[in-house]
Amino acid sequence: MAYNGNTGRARGGSSGSSRPRYQSSRPPITPQGSVYHGPRGTRQRGNGLKGPSRKGPGYPVRARSINFQSNRNRIFGIDRQLLILGALAVVLLVLVVAGVSSCVRSCSSSGSGGDANPVDSRVAAGVSEELTGKFATELNRDEKLAQIAATADKYSDQGLLELALDVPEAIDFVASYPDAEKVAQPYADAVTKGEAPQLWCWDARWGAVDYAGHPLAVSGSGPTVVSMAYMGLTGNNDKSPADIAQAVTEADYATGDSAMSADYLQGAAEDLGLTYASYVSNGDNLEQMLDSGTYLLIEAKAGTLTDMAHWVLLVSQNEDGTVQVYDPTSPDVSEHPWAPATLAASCDNLYALSTADNASDSTE
Repeated sequence: MAYNGNTGRARGGSSGSSRPRYQSSRPPITPQGSVYHGPRGTRQRGNGLKGPSRKGPGYPVRARSINFQSNRNRIFGIDRQLLILGALAVVLLVLVVAGVSSCVRSCSSSGSGGDANPVDSRVAAGVSEELTGKFATELNRDEKLAQIAATADKYSDQGLLELALDVPEAIDFVASYPDAEKVAQPYADAVTKGEAPQLWCWDARWGAVDYAGHPLAVSGSGPTVVSMAYMGLTGNNDKSPADIAQAVTEADYATGDSAMSADYLQGAAEDLGLTYASYVSNGDNLEQMLDSGTYLLIEAKAGTLTDMAHWVLLVSQNEDGTVQVYDPTSPDVSEHPWAPATLAASCDNLYALSTADNASDSTE
């Protein structure tokens, strides 16, 4: 293959034509060093980018690397550093504020009442002794209720579990029941004639005793009411609820929805040195009998004073006409007075116990 001496391009070999296939009007470029062999009209830059070539008088245009990115990178580099420094400053500020706040809280707490409450460490320092005692009572009940729940399988009588849930005051008794001795203890508190004591079925001195197939704590409202009336009328404390429960059981009267038949009362009154009478339940009879200084026993129906049928003692009438009730199963019922009509509607009969000098004729 022959080459054109002027252009350096190959001429057609087989055609014999002397006309070059391509002829440039540009003057020849004298090779100097390495010459770019790419397509015509471009030059290889030092950084590998391609761009239009400059026309020159006969020497190649040398590629220069102009770093347009350098200033941009520098500017952005400074911005990133500023952002990082700013973020670190914010974090440091947050840590400082948190430390100061913690110190303030700690100092405030230390200055408010000492390191611990001297009465009960579970209550914050600085709380009064009275409030601390109230908190402690509730906290103790919560702990014991949790204990009862955890050992519920040890209770053969579900009534005890219901008692703990319904009556917070009975939680201590229920918690101790699995390990308690099922024997009665005497009632040793002083009693004043004319003042019936408020007794509870779940008292530890008799609550664990068996009565009518259950612990007396859940079935003994009848014997407990009779015991309260006896103590208030005679001033004697020798007949506890456990003693009355035994007498009711021996007489075969531990029956009925309230676990004591009203038929027991007439014979019991004679044994206890008391006078007995029964009346139809209405507001007039109720108020008249209480005015005479007589204690009235009523068998409240289920769903009236409480959900269950049970016995309560009507102690006295207040100046405003309301009646004071001693309910051995419910502190809620006992803590407020009741309208005579409400009490009369809760039962069918009124059973009066009194001493001989306070006995009244029947108004039936």
